[in-house]
Amino acid sequence: MNRTSTADRFRFRMLVVLVAGTVMLSGCQGDPDEEQTTSPPTSVAPTSAAVSEAPTASAAPSGGQATAAPEPTPASSNGPAANIPVPTKPALADENSKEGLEAFTRYWFELFNYGYATNDWKTFSKVTDPGCGTCRNVLAAVNEHYKSGGWIVGAEAEVRSFTTDFVPNIEGSISSFVEVNQTAAMTISEDGLLEGTSEPRQESIDVVIALWEDGRWVMLDFGPPEGT
Repeated sequence: MNRTSTADRFRFRMLVVLVAGTVMLSGCQGDPDEEQTTSPPTSVAPTSAAVSEAPTASAAPSGGQATAAPEPTPASSNGPAANIPVPTKPALADENSKEGLEAFTRYWFELFNYGYATNDWKTFSKVTDPGCGTCRNVLAAVNEHYKSGGWIVGAEAEVRSFTTDFVPNIEGSISSFVEVNQTAAMTISEDGLLEGTSEPRQESIDVVIALWEDGRWVMLDFGPPEGT
């Protein structure tokens, strides 16, 4: 089966792609300069804080009582996110049903948010097909910004509604419609400078394409409905 052939019928659009000096791109194609809104660098408090992995309880001291995990800290203009836990996959998301597909889709967007906040995409990649072109573009842009020492504030997506007829196409994948909002975002440089901001993305309807394979859901791609 060619997993991406169905997805290729759509002109996919990213949620928010953020790179140094760039704030929002609403599509994978076209000139990014036509889609972005930038602000001149603005000084904010620099920080040496590092993005951390999901928190784990410290080893039990000699008294036998484990210490509490560090408190999660969301990203802000003062520093990147720290101690953000990896989203927990709900049991329903591993069910081959309409309800299971919705639970998986909502979980997948939570992993997207986690990736923006931490630049940790390991769990996201495990449930996303490598042929997802939109995803590759997003991950590459976000990773480039974090590698430069910067971080991202905001850009949190929320699934407001989910609908699907749960009918597989001839290739076995299932398309669903999701209404997604996304908060405004800021890109901060390694030196603590505000490099750009984006407007919130309101009530956008996208198509998500998923495949039930080897006892689990895999996201193939997402984007606007065909013809829009």
